[in-house]
Amino acid sequence: MKKISIFGFTGNLGTQALDILKSYKNEFEFDIFVCDKNLNLAESVVREFNPKYIFFSCEEAKKRFKNLELDVEVLDCIENVTEKIENNPSDIFLSAVSSYEALELTIAAAKSGKKLLLANKESLVIFGKFIMDTVSSSGTELIPIDSEHFSLFSSLSNLNKNDIKKIFITASGGPFLGQNLEQIKNKKAVDALKHPTWKMGDKITIDSATLINKCFELIEAKFLFDLDPEKLDILIQPQSIIHSLIELNDGSVEAQLSKPSMIIPLSYGLLDSRSEEVRNKFSLNMFEDEINLQLKFFPEDRKELLKITREIMNLGGNRGLIFATLNQIAVNKFLKDQIKFGDIYEFIYNNYFNFEKKELNTLEELRSAHKEILEKLN
Repeated sequence: MKKISIFGFTGNLGTQALDILKSYKNEFEFDIFVCDKNLNLAESVVREFNPKYIFFSCEEAKKRFKNLELDVEVLDCIENVTEKIENNPSDIFLSAVSSYEALELTIAAAKSGKKLLLANKESLVIFGKFIMDTVSSSGTELIPIDSEHFSLFSSLSNLNKNDIKKIFITASGGPFLGQNLEQIKNKKAVDALKHPTWKMGDKITIDSATLINKCFELIEAKFLFDLDPEKLDILIQPQSIIHSLIELNDGSVEAQLSKPSMIIPLSYGLLDSRSEEVRNKFSLNMFEDEINLQLKFFPEDRKELLKITREIMNLGGNRGLIFATLNQIAVNKFLKDQIKFGDIYEFIYNNYFNFEKKELNTLEELRSAHKEILEKLN
């Protein structure tokens, strides 16, 4: 039996992974489950899957869960979790925690020498070189679970990088597709949360609406596949069917297509194969389905985002941390209706270039830099 740990098991991606694993319970031993505070869902998942350990980042949720007296060991701090990983690693780790609050867990899994299914984009945005160096030196197998990066994972395995002219990852355009910044600057959270093709958590849905999520994914792609930043770009693909395109030197283009679902990359990562069962449920039938494919350019009035993104890809250091932290703060304010949609961009543009840029070589340096950013903004 394979041991599996899931960081973010009550989130959108974690619950999809568990839906897949329901049919394969006899093949897995459920090890460490990590979440924030969704107590009701955590209780039902623990009763069904019987993990050995559970960790809540929310202290109140942890206290209340302990009162349930379920047959699972509740870990008291994140250091206990990393210790378990280091001493007796699972065979598979799914890192699907939103944001970068549990970065220690992704790093511990990267050091494991086992398999890491990575769906935590901020970890690569803020600490990509360190994580990928750790994966390489530890012999850990890394499979990206984002649809765009999984499509590149599939395509690049069959291509010589020297033959590549350009790589495009695609964005749906979100709920404000085709509208310029002037038209959407006063939109509120209730409008931005209406994503046309993907069902995701609130934060990532807002990031999709601003297109910042796609900038993060461009940075991810650079680190995941050691790509030349100048060869990376973004196109808008409203149907979310084309996930990436690779233009070759001879002018031909290879594209990866599938329905907008995370089940395909998750199933591949969890089950080590391209499942016929997945095909039956999520097949993109090119001959029966009515498919309308469109491609559009990245909006000109948001090119400042790409300027920041390219600086991060080329120069690294604390730049990704600054970008991600500013975005996190702005999105939190927006979700609380404290600022309007256009203010997210203004907050980032007005602050990003004001911070001192420096190298980050350890997790301690990263934590210190994060604290400095927060203190300067308060």
